[in-house]
Amino acid sequence: MQVYAGLASPRASDLTMGGDGVRPVHGVRTRMDSPRTRGRSAPWLPLLALTLIAASSPLAAQEAEPLSVDAWGVPVRPVVAIGEIVGINVFTWSMNYYVRDEDFAVVYPKTWWNNISNGFEYDGNLFATNMIDHPYHGSTYFNASRSNGIGFWGSVPLTLAGSLMWECCGERHPMAFNDVVNTTLGGIALGEALYRSSSTVLSNEATGAGRAGREIAGFFMNPLRGFNRIVSGRMFSVASNPADPNDRTPDYFRFSLDAGYRGVNPDSETRDDVTGGFFRFRMDFGSPFDGRRRGAFDVFEFDMTMYAGDQNVFGALAVRGNLLTRDLKRGGSSEHVWAIVQSHEYDDNSAYQFGDQNIGLRVESLWKLGAASSVVTRIQGGAILFGTLDSALQPAGDLPSSWNLRPFDYTTGLDGRIEAEAHLGRFVGGATWRSSWMTSVNHNSLNGGSADHWVHQGRLSANFRIGRSLGLGGDFRVWLRNSNYSIGLFEDVQETVPEIRIFGTWVIVPGRDGASPTVF
Repeated sequence: MQVYAGLASPRASDLTMGGDGVRPVHGVRTRMDSPRTRGRSAPWLPLLALTLIAASSPLAAQEAEPLSVDAWGVPVRPVVAIGEIVGINVFTWSMNYYVRDEDFAVVYPKTWWNNISNGFEYDGNLFATNMIDHPYHGSTYFNASRSNGIGFWGSVPLTLAGSLMWECCGERHPMAFNDVVNTTLGGIALGEALYRSSSTVLSNEATGAGRAGREIAGFFMNPLRGFNRIVSGRMFSVASNPADPNDRTPDYFRFSLDAGYRGVNPDSETRDDVTGGFFRFRMDFGSPFDGRRRGAFDVFEFDMTMYAGDQNVFGALAVRGNLLTRDLKRGGSSEHVWAIVQSHEYDDNSAYQFGDQNIGLRVESLWKLGAASSVVTRIQGGAILFGTLDSALQPAGDLPSSWNLRPFDYTTGLDGRIEAEAHLGRFVGGATWRSSWMTSVNHNSLNGGSADHWVHQGRLSANFRIGRSLGLGGDFRVWLRNSNYSIGLFEDVQETVPEIRIFGTWVIVPGRDGASPTVF
């Protein structure tokens, strides 16, 4: 559990009523091996970090003349990347220990060994902590590697290593399996999306005020990359841009903003209606039908939504990237590709909480109907490697007073979806259906016991373009849920949540019509 001031805060829904009043969510790790003793325990983590860095210095010396550079001319320096990952963990620990004065930050060799010998558990962090904070922290590990010249696949094990180091040695809580999975898989997806996004604004050849603006924007989009550009001097020097333009901006690139009204009307007595606004940011990076790039995240979509009038402002985030893309058919009136897709998804609103780390096989087709008309379809099936779903527990009677129920289930399962989007001149219409089967992996009565969940999500959308960059649109969405609990103390749950959105669209970068769908 990394701690970030201001990113996630407890809500009333994160506390549950036991027999004698409000209790903390079960699983929040507060066990202490001994009272806090600053003088004896505080130096151990920095000493560990210094030892690791010192031990790597001979290797760093050997890297003085690196054997290769990346597309941006950055030397490949794995030892520097490892040192930065250690530094990230030391900095986070220091904030917890010295600034936040947290007991769980008292660590020393005995707590490290206790964590290693006791193995993993599932913790009770807040939903947003699991699905936003941890993936963002993982993205800093990933970009410490990427911004030191290491490629996508080479950065994966370093991200995992950073997460394991934190779970073992950064806090005295037992190591949490859910933290490692979300930090690593979510960090990879979010980290590469941020790396590619920052590449679209950076330019080694720019000068003057334009260069300053690009570097500032790139720093805020990807702080680890910005840090390394500062310390290496690349932020201030003029050099060649990547030889392949796709290392900056792909052949297809679409960037749009939606803003408007959102209404949600759950059929459950335990859920509140919502009426408010929303702001949606959408980026489509690359297309499987344009260009020749077929590597990891040469094609991805980044979709973020902010809510007004709901329980959270930061309501939804989805990053879906192709790890591999291959042609099935090229040319003619239709084109078809298949791809392996990694997804990190998060949706947190008053009607439901849903998040997952997903990998699937997708078949995507482009059907050409005319000069200004086309249809894009996607069929995808895969596995929910690790998911999180609000438990929506409805007790059938009195519960033992000792039970402190966590308000969500950790799950694994299967997932399938079908999407279609038609581009007919100025009109764009789409339809999506997704079904997910999720089974709990926290088989513990204190968390609701074993449970099976079916979740279905549907969407119909329409948008009419006004001029080149503006449009008016609407969505109708529905969330359907059927949850069955093995413990007789809890009733099964069936929910229907309809939602409507009416909005305006500003397409800042238009891309190419028909080249990439803009649904789910």
